[in-house]
Amino acid sequence: MVEFVCKQLSAAKNAVKVVPVFKDKDVWGRIGDFVKAKEATRLKNVLEKRAFKYNAGEVMALDDGEQKYVLAAAKPKMSAFEIQQWAAKIARGLRREKEAELFVPAEWCDKAADLALGVELELYSFDKYFTTKKDEDFNQLETVYLCGEKNIEAGALAEAKALANGIRYARDLANEAPNYLTPEVMAQDIKRLEYLGLEVEVIPTEKLKEKGFALTYEVGKESVNQPYAVIVKWLGKPKQKDFDAVLVGKGVTFDAGGVNLKTAKGLEDMKMDMSGAAAVMAVMKVAALRKMKLNLAAIAGLAENMIGGKAYKPQDVLTTASGLTVEVANSDAEGRMLLADCLWYATDKLKAKTVIDVATLTGAVANVLAGVFGGLFCENEALSEALLKAGKNSGEKLWQMPMAPEYEEKIKSDIADVKHIGSGGAGGSTAAAFLKRFVKGKAAWAHLDIAGCEVMAKPKPMYPKGASGFGVKLLYEYLKGLK
Repeated sequence: MVEFVCKQLSAAKNAVKVVPVFKDKDVWGRIGDFVKAKEATRLKNVLEKRAFKYNAGEVMALDDGEQKYVLAAAKPKMSAFEIQQWAAKIARGLRREKEAELFVPAEWCDKAADLALGVELELYSFDKYFTTKKDEDFNQLETVYLCGEKNIEAGALAEAKALANGIRYARDLANEAPNYLTPEVMAQDIKRLEYLGLEVEVIPTEKLKEKGFALTYEVGKESVNQPYAVIVKWLGKPKQKDFDAVLVGKGVTFDAGGVNLKTAKGLEDMKMDMSGAAAVMAVMKVAALRKMKLNLAAIAGLAENMIGGKAYKPQDVLTTASGLTVEVANSDAEGRMLLADCLWYATDKLKAKTVIDVATLTGAVANVLAGVFGGLFCENEALSEALLKAGKNSGEKLWQMPMAPEYEEKIKSDIADVKHIGSGGAGGSTAAAFLKRFVKGKAAWAHLDIAGCEVMAKPKPMYPKGASGFGVKLLYEYLKGLK
């Protein structure tokens, strides 16, 4: 990760100088100590001669043989997410530099953490399996000096560092090759987070049914890589008995579809079908790094959904820990099976009053929202509003999707208590209706369907090609709002 050093307008030798410039606000008279007054005048004249339009995001790179400059248009007042995006776009052009020096105008000094976060997320790459790349092909940026027009507190960057660490962890897990990241390996990787003060319980295959994860067992029993469940706790308020929130994640480390085998196209990116579990575990890592004054838990069922003689199949009837019987309609709808176990455990065993699940669940939501938004299914108004606000502030936006009794009618079974897939369309809403059956009592519950958001086919600022880590910023932003 990049090292960020806070300075007050003092230069570093050989560092590229990055200057945000504003259309309606003269920054040139304010950067004299950063580039010297005479040089500031020269740079301003160069922009005028080259018809720089000052459109937000417009960038001009200059190199006079002695000093490199990056001049980037911006607005004095930008949201936290906009500043992150601005910094990410700048970082993209700094990959081959060792050092950069960024002038932070007074208007941004209290948002220096967002500058750092944008740089960190843009420079992320998953490189472990490359053997022929040269050193110069990898990111070279080691140090960024934040030169504030006003003093920047170094402690303000700690949150950005922790959040970037968590998002990188989620991306690393989701980008990992499925022959390496099996359910067991992922469970043990999460177990290692105990060094941060987290409590981690790994439930092995032979204990799954006993502990209440019967559906998780059924989904993963055919694979040579056997299923697991993981329960993680962070007790930031040890004197408090209950949890402020319990997070649940879908952890299908590879989804072949089971007996309802996927097509070749459908198998693409199925190693990332555990992105929900990666996101909630990453949030727990951030909570521990930040030592949040909250009691939190995260639960994930981990399984491979494969085909074979022992695989669960359509028309099977399975009995859950809640006592409900489930008619299987399609073995490729395995994610909701894992989530059902976890939701029951969260509300029955952990007595969760607020529970949020995150899953790459349905093609229906992916097709409707196209990865621009995550789908929010929630009947609790206060929780919905808090999550929508967190999504807006974090840049990981949600769109509220419908829940209604009519969708619950669609999952009625002729031979069991419930059928796990609805009939007649509305796949996202019928999936939510199924999950609702496993939320015990009056817990406030939200289901986040992030199908389409978890993988970037084309890079964009802060989101390189591959796993996006979607949900980590969103959930952390939500947790910060809890009291």
